[in-house]
Amino acid sequence: MAVLKQQQQQQQQQTAQQQPQQGGSSVQLMPVIVALMLLTLLTRPLSVYSNRLSDTKLHEIYLDDKEIKLSWMVDWYKQEVLFHLQNAFNEQHRWFYLGFSKRGSLADADICFFENQNGFFNVVTDTYTSPDGRWVRKDYQQDCEVFKMDEFTLAFKRKFDTCDPLDLRLHEGTMYVVWARGESELALEDHQFALPNVTAPHEAGLKMLQLLRADKILIPETKLEHMEITLEQAPVPAKETTYWCHVQRLGDLVKQRLHIVQFEPIIKNPGIVHHMEIFHCETGAHIEMPLYNGDCEQLPLAAKVCSKVMALWAMGASTFTYPPEAGLPIGGPAYNPYVRLEVHFNNPELQAGLVDSSGFRIKLSKTLRQYDAGVMELGLEYTDKMAIPPGQLAFPLSGYCVADCTRAALPHSGIIIFGSQLHTHLRGVRVLTRHFRGEQELREVNRDDYYSNHFQEMRTLHYKPRVLPGDALVTTCYYNTLADSNATLGGFSISDEMCVNYIHYYPATKLEVCKSSVAEETLENYFIYMKRKEHQHGIHLNGARSLNYRSIEWTQPRIDQLYTMYIQEPISMQCNRSDGQRFPGHSWEGVATTPVQIRVPIHRKLCPNYNPLWLKPLEKGDCDLLGECIY
Repeated sequence: MAVLKQQQQQQQQQTAQQQPQQGGSSVQLMPVIVALMLLTLLTRPLSVYSNRLSDTKLHEIYLDDKEIKLSWMVDWYKQEVLFHLQNAFNEQHRWFYLGFSKRGSLADADICFFENQNGFFNVVTDTYTSPDGRWVRKDYQQDCEVFKMDEFTLAFKRKFDTCDPLDLRLHEGTMYVVWARGESELALEDHQFALPNVTAPHEAGLKMLQLLRADKILIPETKLEHMEITLEQAPVPAKETTYWCHVQRLGDLVKQRLHIVQFEPIIKNPGIVHHMEIFHCETGAHIEMPLYNGDCEQLPLAAKVCSKVMALWAMGASTFTYPPEAGLPIGGPAYNPYVRLEVHFNNPELQAGLVDSSGFRIKLSKTLRQYDAGVMELGLEYTDKMAIPPGQLAFPLSGYCVADCTRAALPHSGIIIFGSQLHTHLRGVRVLTRHFRGEQELREVNRDDYYSNHFQEMRTLHYKPRVLPGDALVTTCYYNTLADSNATLGGFSISDEMCVNYIHYYPATKLEVCKSSVAEETLENYFIYMKRKEHQHGIHLNGARSLNYRSIEWTQPRIDQLYTMYIQEPISMQCNRSDGQRFPGHSWEGVATTPVQIRVPIHRKLCPNYNPLWLKPLEKGDCDLLGECIY
C-alpha cells in the first residue's frame, strides 16, 4: 500500500507540473477523491483523469442542503460506485449511516453504519432494517468497503450487485438515499439493535437521486448566446388544474440558424408549477401568430400549430445538456419566430392572488453541430379512453409506438436516443420503455422501477439505443390506486393520469408523437359487453366514456377483462408529424398492438442462484396483476 501511495504522489506531482491549475470546488476535491476513492481506477495513468475526471465523472449533492456533501463516481467497467462524504462527522457525532431504501421508508432498508470506537473512526458495519423499520440487523455478508474514515470525512465503495439477498441492488432508476448521524452509543457488535430515532432535520434526511447516471456533459463551444422564454406575471387561477399558455415572438437572434445546447428551468413558484413545455409554431416563416397570454383552453385556433416540443421540465428535473455531437435546431430564414410556453399549474389549495413568471433559460451556439436533435413523445394519448380501476397496487397501462409508424417516419439508419424523461401524475409508481425488433426484445430504453412523480429528471442515457425503421417501442406505466374508490381516467388534470416518455434523439425527424390509446370501436364493444353480459346498467352506450367507466362496479374478473382488452384488442395510433397531422399512407385506427411478453425483472446475469428479498415472489408478497412486485 505504501508503494502504491508513493506512485500516486509521484503521478500527481508530474501531472501538476504538466498541466495548469484549475479552479472550482469539484477540482479542490480531486486530491482527496483521487487518493481515497480511485484506487481501482489506477490501472491507467493518473494524467488521463486529471483534466476531465472532476468535470464529467464526479456527481455531487448536499444531503442536508448546506453542509454534508455526498460525491460519487460510477465505475461501469467494474460495476461499482465510489462514495465520498464531506462533513459527515463533527466532534459531537459518534456515528453516521448512509443507506438505500426502496421508496424512502426505513423499512427493509440497506444501510452502512460508520462508527467512532475508542476515539477512532474505524468501524463500518453493513446492516439491513426489519420490515417494520424499527430494528437494525447485521448482514452476514459485509459489502461496505471503506477506504478512509476520519473526524470529518469518509470514503467507501459498493458493488452494483453484491449477490447478497439482503442488499438493495444499485440501479439506473430513482434511488432513495437515507442518512442520519448521532451522538448515542450503538451496539453494532450485537446481531440486532434498535434503529436510532433521529428527529432533528439537520441530523437525518432522505434524498432522491439517480445514482447510476451517465457522465456529465461539457459544452465544447466557448462562445454561447443566451435567451429566456418565460411567462410575464401570469395570474394563477384559484383552481386545482390550469394549463397556462403564452404565445410570444422571439427576438432577432433567431434570424440565423443556431443550435440549442442547454436549457434550464426558471421556477418562480415551486409549490404550484407542476411541469412546463416550450412548443415551436410549425408554420411559414412570415405567418404572424396571435400573441396570447391565458388559459390554454381558450388558445386561439391559429396557435394550434404551435405544437413542436423544444424544451420541457417537470418536478425534480434540472438543467439538460445536449451531447457534443447534437443540438436542437432553432432559427434561420425559413423559421417562424413564434413559440408557445405552456405551464401546468397545480393549485390544490386554491390559492388566490398568485402570479408566476416561470419559464426557461436557454443557451445556444452559432457553431452548428453535426446533428439536429429532436424530441418525441412516446406512451399514451391524453384521453379518457383509458382508465385505471380502483384498489390496484400497480395496474399497468401500455402505450405503443408500433413498427408501421417507425417504418413510415424514421430514416434508413435510424435514430439514436440519448435522453429520456418519464412522466405520470400522482399515481404512477413505475415506468419503462421497451424496445422490440421483430420478435426480438432488445435492451430497454429506460426503466424506473421506483419512479416518483416528485422526481421527474430528464436523464442522459448511459446506454444510447439505436431505433431502426420497423422497430417498436412500448411504454408501460404502473399505477397505485389503493386509496381510490372509483376509476381514474386518462387526461390533463392532476387528478387524471398520464403515461409519457419524452425521448431526446438525433437526427431529427418529422415524427413528433408516437402514442396510442384503445380504439374507439374496441371501447364501444367493451361497454356493450359490460352492460349486456356483466349487467352494469349504469353504462349508457351513447354516453360519456368517463361516466361509463365510473359506473362500473369493479370486481377482479372485470379488472382482468379491462386489462386483457388493453393488451389484446386493436388500438388507435397517433403517428403524428410536427404539424399535428398523422403520417399518410396508413390507416391508424384499429391497429394491432405490439405483442409483449411479460417478464419478472429479477436480475440473474451476475447472481444466478439467488432471489433478492426486496423483490418478493408473487406468492409471498404484494404484487401487481402481472406478478411484477414493486415494493
